[in-house]
Amino acid sequence: MPSDFAKKFPTTRIILDGMESPVQKPKCPLAQQATFSTYKNKNTAKVVVGASPGGLVTHIPTAYGGSTSDRQLVEHSGLMRACDRGDSIMVDKGMNVQDLFAPSDIEVNIPTFLKKGNQFHSKTLARDRKICQRASSY
Repeated sequence: MPSDFAKKFPTTRIILDGMESPVQKPKCPLAQQATFSTYKNKNTAKVVVGASPGGLVTHIPTAYGGSTSDRQLVEHSGLMRACDRGDSIMVDKGMNVQDLFAPSDIEVNIPTFLKKGNQFHSKTLARDRKICQRASSY
C-alpha cells in the first residue's frame, strides 16, 4: 500500500468503481430491457471492479445487464463476506452502499457531493481532500 495512502486510510481493503461496456442490442425484448442503461443510453454489461490500494485488481464479480444498479452489483458481489470487521472500503460518490457494510462493522469512505447552491463544511472538505490527493498522485 502506498505510504501516503496508508497514513490517511490504513484500514482500506478495497477501492470499488462501477464500469459499463457496450453490448450488441439483443433481439429478445426482455434481454433488451435488462441490458439497457439509461445512464449510457445504450445496451451495456455492467460490473463493479475492486482494486487494492496499491492498484492491483482484486475483485471482478459477474457482469449484469446495464439496467442493474451499482448497489445491486455490490449486493450480489459477495464483498460483504470478503471484508473483515474493522476494514474499510472506498467507493465512488454515486455508490450508496454504506448500510450494506454497516452490520459487519466495515466503514465506507465516499467523497461528498453537493446539491445545487450548497457549500462544503470545512471538515468535509478536509476529508475529501485526503481522498483526492491520493487519487491524483498516481
